[in-house]
Amino acid sequence: MNKKLLMIPGLMCNEKLWSKIELNNYKSLPIPKEDSIEKMIKSLDKTISKEEKKVNIIGFSLGGYLSLNYLTKYPNKVNKVLVVSSSINNLSSKEILLRQNNLKRMDTHKIRTLSNKAICQLLEDKNDTENISLIKEMFDDLGVDTYKQQLLATLERENLFNMLKEVSNEVLFIASNNDSLVDLTNIKKLCNTNKNFDLKLLDSSSHMIPLEYDYFLYKEILNFF
Repeated sequence: MNKKLLMIPGLMCNEKLWSKIELNNYKSLPIPKEDSIEKMIKSLDKTISKEEKKVNIIGFSLGGYLSLNYLTKYPNKVNKVLVVSSSINNLSSKEILLRQNNLKRMDTHKIRTLSNKAICQLLEDKNDTENISLIKEMFDDLGVDTYKQQLLATLERENLFNMLKEVSNEVLFIASNNDSLVDLTNIKKLCNTNKNFDLKLLDSSSHMIPLEYDYFLYKEILNFF
Protein backbone atom coordinates (compact mmCIF):
# COMPACT_ATOMS: atom_id res chain seq x y z
CA MET A 1 0.00 0.00 0.00
CA ASN A 2 1.11 3.58 -0.64
CA LYS A 3 0.00 5.18 2.61
CA LYS A 4 2.64 5.06 5.32
CA LEU A 5 1.64 3.40 8.57
CA LEU A 6 3.07 3.94 12.04
CA MET A 7 2.72 0.69 13.98
CA ILE A 8 3.01 0.47 17.77
CA PRO A 9 3.44 -3.05 19.22
CA GLY A 10 2.25 -4.23 22.62
CA LEU A 11 3.76 -5.11 25.96
CA MET A 12 7.09 -6.86 25.38
CA CYS A 13 6.65 -6.92 21.62
CA ASN A 14 8.85 -5.37 18.96
CA GLU A 15 8.84 -5.03 15.17
CA LYS A 16 8.80 -8.84 14.84
CA LEU A 17 5.12 -8.70 15.79
CA TRP A 18 4.38 -7.43 12.27
CA SER A 19 6.65 -9.92 10.47
CA LYS A 20 3.82 -12.06 9.05
CA ILE A 21 1.89 -9.11 7.60
CA GLU A 22 3.10 -8.34 4.09
CA LEU A 23 3.21 -4.55 4.32
CA ASN A 24 5.94 -2.54 2.59
CA ASN A 25 5.38 1.01 3.78
CA TYR A 26 5.37 1.17 7.54
CA LYS A 27 7.48 2.14 10.52
CA SER A 28 7.36 0.22 13.78
CA LEU A 29 7.58 2.56 16.77
CA PRO A 30 8.85 0.93 19.98
CA ILE A 31 7.02 1.62 23.21
CA PRO A 32 8.97 4.53 24.74
CA LYS A 33 11.16 3.77 27.73
CA GLU A 34 9.43 6.20 30.08
CA ASP A 35 8.07 5.84 33.60
CA SER A 36 4.49 6.92 32.89
CA ILE A 37 1.95 6.85 30.08
CA GLU A 38 1.93 10.65 29.98
CA LYS A 39 5.65 10.68 29.24
CA MET A 40 5.25 7.87 26.71
CA ILE A 41 2.69 9.96 24.81
CA LYS A 42 5.00 12.99 24.81
CA SER A 43 7.84 10.81 23.53
CA LEU A 44 5.67 9.41 20.76
CA ASP A 45 4.68 12.93 19.81
CA LYS A 46 8.31 13.92 19.29
CA THR A 47 8.54 11.20 16.64
CA ILE A 48 5.11 11.68 15.11
CA SER A 49 5.53 15.46 14.85
CA LYS A 50 8.37 14.89 12.38
CA GLU A 51 5.95 13.43 9.86
CA GLU A 52 4.90 15.78 7.07
CA LYS A 53 1.27 14.61 6.92
CA LYS A 54 -1.36 13.40 9.32
CA VAL A 55 -0.39 9.90 10.42
CA ASN A 56 -2.17 6.57 10.15
CA ILE A 57 -1.55 4.48 13.26
CA ILE A 58 -1.94 0.79 14.03
CA GLY A 59 -1.64 -0.15 17.68
CA PHE A 60 -1.63 -3.62 19.22
CA SER A 61 -2.65 -4.27 22.84
CA LEU A 62 -0.74 -1.73 24.98
CA GLY A 63 0.25 -0.05 21.72
CA GLY A 64 -3.45 0.25 20.90
CA TYR A 65 -4.15 1.96 24.20
CA LEU A 66 -1.24 4.35 23.62
CA SER A 67 -2.48 5.05 20.07
CA LEU A 68 -5.93 6.01 21.33
CA ASN A 69 -4.51 8.03 24.20
CA TYR A 70 -2.37 9.91 21.68
CA LEU A 71 -5.41 10.45 19.46
CA THR A 72 -7.38 12.11 22.28
CA LYS A 73 -4.54 14.56 22.88
CA TYR A 74 -3.39 15.25 19.31
CA PRO A 75 -6.39 14.57 17.01
CA ASN A 76 -5.18 17.09 14.43
CA LYS A 77 -1.98 15.08 13.87
CA VAL A 78 -3.82 11.81 13.16
CA ASN A 79 -5.78 10.61 10.15
CA LYS A 80 -7.04 7.14 11.16
CA VAL A 81 -6.29 4.60 13.92
CA LEU A 82 -6.66 0.83 13.77
CA VAL A 83 -6.60 -0.84 17.18
CA VAL A 84 -5.94 -4.56 17.63
CA SER A 85 -6.62 -6.57 20.82
CA SER A 86 -6.76 -3.54 23.07
CA SER A 87 -8.99 -2.25 25.83
CA ILE A 88 -9.80 1.43 26.40
CA ASN A 89 -10.26 1.02 30.15
CA ASN A 90 -8.08 1.80 33.12
CA LEU A 91 -6.75 -1.22 35.03
CA SER A 92 -8.83 -2.48 37.94
CA SER A 93 -7.30 -2.55 41.42
CA LYS A 94 -7.34 -6.36 41.15
CA GLU A 95 -5.36 -6.29 37.89
CA ILE A 96 -2.86 -3.78 39.29
CA LEU A 97 -2.26 -6.01 42.33
CA LEU A 98 -1.89 -9.05 40.06
CA ARG A 99 0.78 -7.30 38.00
CA GLN A 100 2.60 -6.07 41.08
CA ASN A 101 2.67 -9.59 42.50
CA ASN A 102 3.91 -10.89 39.18
CA LEU A 103 6.86 -8.51 39.37
CA LYS A 104 7.64 -9.64 42.91
CA ARG A 105 7.61 -13.32 41.83
CA MET A 106 10.00 -12.55 39.01
CA ASP A 107 12.46 -11.01 41.45
CA THR A 108 12.04 -13.75 44.04
CA HIS A 109 12.53 -16.59 41.58
CA LYS A 110 14.94 -14.70 39.31
CA ILE A 111 12.73 -15.31 36.27
CA ARG A 112 14.38 -14.04 33.07
CA THR A 113 12.02 -15.21 30.32
CA LEU A 114 8.40 -16.15 29.64
CA SER A 115 7.17 -19.66 30.32
CA ASN A 116 5.34 -21.59 27.61
CA LYS A 117 2.29 -21.60 29.89
CA ALA A 118 2.23 -17.79 30.02
CA ILE A 119 2.67 -17.55 26.25
CA CYS A 120 -0.05 -20.09 25.49
CA GLN A 121 -2.57 -17.96 27.38
CA LEU A 122 -2.19 -15.41 24.58
CA LEU A 123 -2.73 -17.88 21.74
CA GLU A 124 -5.71 -19.73 20.35
CA ASP A 125 -3.50 -22.45 18.85
CA LYS A 126 -1.46 -23.50 21.86
CA ASN A 127 0.52 -26.01 19.80
CA ASP A 128 1.90 -23.51 17.30
CA THR A 129 5.60 -23.78 18.09
CA GLU A 130 6.50 -21.04 15.59
CA ASN A 131 4.36 -18.43 17.34
CA ILE A 132 5.41 -19.60 20.79
CA SER A 133 9.06 -19.22 19.79
CA LEU A 134 8.45 -15.80 18.24
CA ILE A 135 6.72 -14.42 21.35
CA LYS A 136 9.50 -15.74 23.56
CA GLU A 137 12.08 -14.27 21.17
CA MET A 138 10.50 -10.80 21.38
CA PHE A 139 10.49 -10.99 25.17
CA ASP A 140 14.13 -12.06 25.25
CA ASP A 141 15.09 -9.33 22.75
CA LEU A 142 13.71 -6.66 25.07
CA GLY A 143 14.75 -8.26 28.35
CA VAL A 144 13.24 -8.56 31.80
CA ASP A 145 14.26 -5.02 32.81
CA THR A 146 12.15 -3.62 29.97
CA TYR A 147 9.29 -5.86 31.07
CA LYS A 148 9.41 -4.42 34.57
CA GLN A 149 9.66 -0.87 33.22
CA GLN A 150 6.67 -1.32 30.88
CA LEU A 151 4.51 -2.93 33.54
CA LEU A 152 5.26 -0.31 36.22
CA ALA A 153 4.90 2.63 33.85
CA THR A 154 1.46 1.55 32.65
CA LEU A 155 -0.24 0.50 35.88
CA GLU A 156 -1.91 3.89 36.22
CA ARG A 157 -3.92 4.66 33.09
CA GLU A 158 -7.02 6.67 32.22
CA ASN A 159 -10.31 5.25 31.07
CA LEU A 160 -10.49 6.73 27.57
CA PHE A 161 -14.23 6.27 27.00
CA ASN A 162 -15.42 9.83 27.62
CA MET A 163 -12.56 11.42 25.69
CA LEU A 164 -13.00 9.12 22.70
CA LYS A 165 -16.72 9.94 22.49
CA GLU A 166 -15.72 13.39 21.22
CA VAL A 167 -13.19 12.21 18.63
CA SER A 168 -14.09 12.79 14.96
CA ASN A 169 -11.28 10.66 13.47
CA GLU A 170 -12.09 7.21 12.09
CA VAL A 171 -11.14 4.35 14.42
CA LEU A 172 -11.45 0.63 13.74
CA PHE A 173 -11.21 -1.90 16.57
CA ILE A 174 -10.30 -5.51 15.77
CA ALA A 175 -10.53 -8.06 18.57
CA SER A 176 -11.34 -11.67 19.40
CA ASN A 177 -14.72 -12.13 21.03
CA ASN A 178 -13.25 -14.52 23.63
CA ASP A 179 -9.98 -12.72 24.39
CA SER A 180 -9.80 -12.77 28.19
CA LEU A 181 -7.42 -9.79 28.18
CA VAL A 182 -9.76 -7.38 26.37
CA ASP A 183 -12.95 -6.01 27.90
CA LEU A 184 -15.20 -5.20 24.95
CA THR A 185 -18.05 -3.62 26.96
CA ASN A 186 -16.99 0.02 26.64
CA ILE A 187 -15.69 -0.48 23.10
CA LYS A 188 -19.13 -1.69 21.99
CA LYS A 189 -20.78 1.26 23.76
CA LEU A 190 -18.32 3.62 22.12
CA CYS A 191 -19.02 2.24 18.66
CA ASN A 192 -22.75 2.70 19.26
CA THR A 193 -22.16 6.27 20.46
CA ASN A 194 -19.64 7.52 17.90
CA LYS A 195 -20.46 6.94 14.21
CA ASN A 196 -16.76 7.22 13.29
CA PHE A 197 -15.91 4.11 15.29
CA ASP A 198 -16.34 0.49 14.24
CA LEU A 199 -15.63 -2.91 15.79
CA LYS A 200 -14.86 -6.14 13.93
CA LEU A 201 -14.81 -9.32 15.97
CA LEU A 202 -13.12 -12.64 15.30
CA ASP A 203 -14.71 -15.78 16.66
CA SER A 204 -11.58 -16.65 18.57
CA SER A 205 -9.77 -16.48 21.90
CA SER A 206 -6.55 -15.18 20.35
CA HIS A 207 -4.87 -12.10 21.75
CA MET A 208 -2.02 -12.34 19.25
CA ILE A 209 -4.09 -11.51 16.17
CA PRO A 210 -1.11 -10.17 14.16
CA LEU A 211 0.49 -13.61 14.44
CA GLU A 212 -2.52 -15.94 14.28
CA TYR A 213 -4.78 -13.98 11.92
CA ASP A 214 -2.18 -12.15 9.91
CA TYR A 215 -3.93 -12.41 6.53
CA PHE A 216 -7.26 -11.27 7.98
CA LEU A 217 -5.52 -8.29 9.58
CA TYR A 218 -3.64 -7.54 6.37
CA LYS A 219 -6.92 -7.34 4.41
CA GLU A 220 -8.52 -5.14 7.05
CA ILE A 221 -5.53 -2.79 6.95
CA LEU A 222 -5.80 -2.46 3.17
CA ASN A 223 -9.54 -1.83 3.36
CA PHE A 224 -9.39 0.68 6.21
CA PHE A 225 -6.48 2.83 5.09
